[in-house]
Amino acid sequence: MNRNRSFLLLCFRGVRQFGFSSFVASLTIAMAGGLFLGTWKIKEGTQKAFSLSASGFDGVLGARGSKLQLILNAVFHMEASPGNLDWKQYEMIKKTPGVKEAYPLAVGDNFKGYRLVGTESSLFKEHEWKEGIKYQVQSGGRLFSDSKREALVGNFVAQKLGLKIGDLFHPYHGLTFREESKHKEIYVVVGILEATGTPADKVIWIPIKGIQMMEGHDSEYASSVSAVLVKLRGAAGFALEMKYNKQGNQATFAWPIAATLAEFFDRLVWFERVLEWIAYLVGCVAGLIVLAVLRNSMNERKREFAILRCLGASRGFVTQVVLGQSFIISLAGAIGSLLVYFIMNGIASYFIREQTGVLLSPFTLDLAVFYVFGAIILLGLASGLPSALLAYRVEISQNLRQSA
Repeated sequence: MNRNRSFLLLCFRGVRQFGFSSFVASLTIAMAGGLFLGTWKIKEGTQKAFSLSASGFDGVLGARGSKLQLILNAVFHMEASPGNLDWKQYEMIKKTPGVKEAYPLAVGDNFKGYRLVGTESSLFKEHEWKEGIKYQVQSGGRLFSDSKREALVGNFVAQKLGLKIGDLFHPYHGLTFREESKHKEIYVVVGILEATGTPADKVIWIPIKGIQMMEGHDSEYASSVSAVLVKLRGAAGFALEMKYNKQGNQATFAWPIAATLAEFFDRLVWFERVLEWIAYLVGCVAGLIVLAVLRNSMNERKREFAILRCLGASRGFVTQVVLGQSFIISLAGAIGSLLVYFIMNGIASYFIREQTGVLLSPFTLDLAVFYVFGAIILLGLASGLPSALLAYRVEISQNLRQSA
């Protein structure tokens, strides 16, 4: 018991003796570990969250163009619409064998920067945005009527703008809020969606006729849609892929959504690699700092270790004291790296939620996190090995001599 207590006291004494340097070493380790974990887990979590936030749809039919742009616009309410489709295209795909559900969308207006999306109320009555779960309206509210100027507000928008049931508002033309682009029409909020953690929370839903017939819109809007959200059964996706993307030239069928998003995230691998190498570099610097701290500590404590040897301490005990000092520094750095990781994920989650409506789970722990935690401890111990070997070779007689 006394030996263990002495061991801990000697380890912490070494850390305190070079307190500032030890702190810098631990902080550098924390930055390196946190950066590595944050880069890795944010990318992984974002990709998973985006895939799960497709709101239960398999594909999107839209104007001829980029599949990714079509998905980002129709599903995640980002980017500009690539163009419009004739209403007949919606009716055609809705009746296609293998198409389980199809819902038209019309976009082009906003309220204080939040997009208005026109659709049919059947989307909220029939569609399961998650397996077995349909959209729910908060108590006291209801779905909009397809023939009236009514709005169903996403939970996120309601919180940000303070909208409540019974509030009136004017839509604004375009996707960017400008005071001079106000429409004459007035809409009333009749319901607020329960939070889903998907992009549906971040828009204001109105009847599709409202967008099509909005004052100031071109007459072609009256008989067109921006996109069609599609849910399939069986292998219908292959037939639609061939029909629209291979044989036709009037529209694009973006399917499957998950695979298209995966291709998008694959394009960002280079950025992830850059951040990883920066983390490795910072980790190497942290290891060198630990090495320098322990080397200086060893030089200062040679006499102390020689006295310990005279009092009966073994070479192994002295070596363990140095490694213990290294362990304390690296443990503090490893714990700090988790804090940095959580902060990075929290900030990333906030901004992704603000911009896309997609909700990340920033505070998840899995085996990978613990592997990195262990690797950080091993890095610290490895950095302390040279100084530990010096402690092992301490010469009692030489270090007990009085300095001149």
